Amino acid sequence: MSDEQTTTTDNPETVIANQIQETANTVLGSESDNQNDWKSSLSEEIKNDPTLANFKDVEGLAKTVIHQQKVLGSRVPIPKTDEEKAELYNKLGRPEDPSKYEINVPNEMVDYFKKEDVEQFKNVAHKIGLNNDQVNALMEYQVQSTQNTLNNEGAVMAQQKEQAEEVLKKEWGYDYDKNVRAADRALNVYGDDELRNLLTQTSAGNNPAVLKFLATIGKEVTEDMAQNTTNNRLAVSPLDAKEEINNIMADTSHAYFDPSHPNHEIAVEKMRQLHEKVYGK
Repeated sequence: MSDEQTTTTDNPETVIANQIQETANTVLGSESDNQNDWKSSLSEEIKNDPTLANFKDVEGLAKTVIHQQKVLGSRVPIPKTDEEKAELYNKLGRPEDPSKYEINVPNEMVDYFKKEDVEQFKNVAHKIGLNNDQVNALMEYQVQSTQNTLNNEGAVMAQQKEQAEEVLKKEWGYDYDKNVRAADRALNVYGDDELRNLLTQTSAGNNPAVLKFLATIGKEVTEDMAQNTTNNRLAVSPLDAKEEINNIMADTSHAYFDPSHPNHEIAVEKMRQLHEKVYGK
């Protein structure tokens, strides 16, 4: 018996292992061939795609595909056409018509939100695909913003008044008080209730340009005019004053000609002022 034969007889496990390996190499193929065999039915282009290099068998590939389909199924595709956008907006809760929005505006704030403005807001909201919750969130923000503005209005006007005074005092100097009184006289003589409310209750009354304009007009108005004029149409030029004198003289029923009329004294004073404007005395 040779040494080689002795070795084989002495190690039966080695002999069996070699036989199994030979069988695998000739009948079943190698382990490496097994890993690539599932691609054998694929075209060369697909078989050699680097993406498939990560998969050892069909089961692994199938698991990955199933997982990806589940992920993709939970995602919302990006709409490209108007029809696709409309479908997405509707799925996200947009009402079928702008009038279907239910907007909540507190009763105390209704006056600050005109009906036509709210309707226009609904139209825009519907066009861009907002649902009812989103619309009310925006409206709530706008209501709060308006409320904050109203709460701060007094402080804002006080600041504007201070700024206007600073500008006018710098420009008018020592004539500041005189010019303010002149502006006040002009407002009393020529302004109606609507104008007075605008200039005394809103920021318009703190506009230096407005105050300078009134002061210029007020220079033509005497204290007597401011106290006795009741119709807010007192002429400011000699030509207008003369025309008004003629109108009064042509109206025999005017209070100027009737001593018993309750406005007779006012009419007489007005006529005196008109003559003073025309003739200087």
